[in-house]
Amino acid sequence: MESDRPGPSADDRAGAWPPGVPTCASLGDRALGQLVDGLIAVGLFFLVGMLLAGRFGGMRAEGFELTGLPALILLGVVALVMFGYFTVCEALFGVTLGKIVAEARVTTWRGDRIGARAAIVRNLFRLVDGIGGYLVAAFAVIVTARRVRLGDLAAGTVVSRQDFPRAARVAALLVALAIAAGGVAGGFALRAPRAVSATAAAGAPVTATLARSVTPDHQPVEPTTTFSPDAPAFHVAFRVVRAAPGPRLKAVWTAVDVGEAAPANTVIDETAVVIGAPAPGVFHLRRGPRPWPVGGYRVDLYLDDELVATLPFTVAP
Repeated sequence: MESDRPGPSADDRAGAWPPGVPTCASLGDRALGQLVDGLIAVGLFFLVGMLLAGRFGGMRAEGFELTGLPALILLGVVALVMFGYFTVCEALFGVTLGKIVAEARVTTWRGDRIGARAAIVRNLFRLVDGIGGYLVAAFAVIVTARRVRLGDLAAGTVVSRQDFPRAARVAALLVALAIAAGGVAGGFALRAPRAVSATAAAGAPVTATLARSVTPDHQPVEPTTTFSPDAPAFHVAFRVVRAAPGPRLKAVWTAVDVGEAAPANTVIDETAVVIGAPAPGVFHLRRGPRPWPVGGYRVDLYLDDELVATLPFTVAP
């Protein structure tokens, strides 16, 4: 609920702090709070980024890389969620996790709880205050009598000092760290190879995963069963689970149904390697000067002429 008390008077703005209202938070207090709340943004950024990379492409061994529209979607989602987080927490409680750690609270100029309207206004102004990594906000805090940023001036709010129990501060910090760690861990879990063939299952001598690319140590990146016609190559990252040194592992690539581009079940290529010991490896089928024909494909893996895995996949525009 909005306070019905009047806004700051001329004397207030000149620097006369009303009696009984806590002292204003310092620039250091505000920076600490922003840093802790930033942990939430980090976890959210990584999790949403990996989700979008899995959808649009862009997963890398060390994380993800997004450009164009996917990058704009990522930034928009993170900005909207963080705006909601700040607005709701400050409107209802006057604090966020970061402000609890920094022992600060958002209040009106008279020390009352701010309402939804003021919370929306002060957080919309982050678009301006946040320029240059919050340099605009830092400058405003330094030069104003109440150490307020532009959003506070527009909303009639101030960030004041507030004592919190040590246990509450530690708990708030741990929650923020857990959100950050959970987002990063969840993102990497999304990057983990997924089974794409029933025959490449646990207990088989060879496991395999189709992917858009692979790491230098033969780990699949962006596991998939759908490729675009302009994909540079199809990759099968495999691991020989149990085999004595010496057997021959062969990959047979087949165009199962590609319309008039080739007869059904046309063998495109065969590649074989000699296994020295149980270890990871990779097979590639690289594109020529023309796009891949749209349709259904598969790659069969043979260990000493025994079929051990079949991985179907498609090429779609």
